[in-house]
Amino acid sequence: MQRALLALVLVAVFVLSFGMVEAAAAKDTLSLDEAIKLALEHDRGIKKAAAEIDRTKALRDQAQEDVQFTPVLGGYVGPYGPQIEANWNKLLSYDLAWRVSKRDYEAKIDALVLDVCKKYWDVQVAQSKLTLQEKLKEQALVNLQNARAGVAAGTIAQSILTIAEAQYQQAVKNCELARHELDDAYNALNQTIGLDAGERPELTDDVKFEPLKVDSLEAEVSRVLDKDPNVWKARQNIDLKKWAADMMYFIKGVYTPYEARQKELEEAELDYANAREVMAKFTRTIYYQAKKVEEGYAAALEALKMAGEKLRVERAKYEVGISIKADVLAAEVAVVQAKQALDDLVRKHAYLKLAFEKPWAVSTGSGSTGSSGSGN
Repeated sequence: MQRALLALVLVAVFVLSFGMVEAAAAKDTLSLDEAIKLALEHDRGIKKAAAEIDRTKALRDQAQEDVQFTPVLGGYVGPYGPQIEANWNKLLSYDLAWRVSKRDYEAKIDALVLDVCKKYWDVQVAQSKLTLQEKLKEQALVNLQNARAGVAAGTIAQSILTIAEAQYQQAVKNCELARHELDDAYNALNQTIGLDAGERPELTDDVKFEPLKVDSLEAEVSRVLDKDPNVWKARQNIDLKKWAADMMYFIKGVYTPYEARQKELEEAELDYANAREVMAKFTRTIYYQAKKVEEGYAAALEALKMAGEKLRVERAKYEVGISIKADVLAAEVAVVQAKQALDDLVRKHAYLKLAFEKPWAVSTGSGSTGSSGSGN
């Protein structure tokens, strides 16, 4: 029950922080918040991680019972020193495994939330691409009809008609390809949240562009390093190796040379330093990617405004008879293209903002989503 409540709290914090939670939608619609909740209920990886907490807790409790007292570093009490050290090692190892399992559980939730957001937005991106291709097919059909009329009137060469026919056929193929890509995007989302493959709910949550506000990048990097599960685990492993370095029978009650114990500690410290460096670089990379997207937002927004103004002018000219339908349709295509480019940019930026908040969810998600065990 506590873990279920924790999961819901984490989801609420993760999503509410970006203003994307809406009230429950109708049966044929799907909000982002609903998709996340469905994924958490469906994902076997989350359920397995929850079971792992219980398993490691049981092992940790048993190991605690096996330890009669804390060993005195540098000496032994009675003839059972090696076994005492081995039992203590087992307790520390199982205790770490238990604490790691709780961190892993939370990290899997973070990764799943980010993955659902991406797949939710991927569907919307695919929908916008299909809209564009349908508009391009409409434009190609009008051009083909004009070419046929021109050939019939003797004002256009047959070669122009041949080109127009080929362009229309290509537009039809592109439209079908975009429809397949939309199906693929829906399938990926449905598998993650447990819906039937053929379901096509309307996705009701849109994304608003809000710049990433960071007062200090280095302060944010430090925040991430404090929260990152992998960095935390590497730091805990150093503490374990420090205990091992001071007790020669730490490993299963078998003698381990001092130099070997010291080298294990050195390796643990190197692993920790490497984990911090990798995550720090990754966090900065996400930040700079988000800022680069922000730089292009104003230009993309202006391009959409210009396309909209040109469409307004072409429609006005068409109404008074000084423009043709093909010109209006070309202006409509330009608007759809500009809108798609802007929407893609906004969704990419939203994803980067989420990733910057919890960058470990990106790396965790790349490996966990495939093994999460969707139930279809």
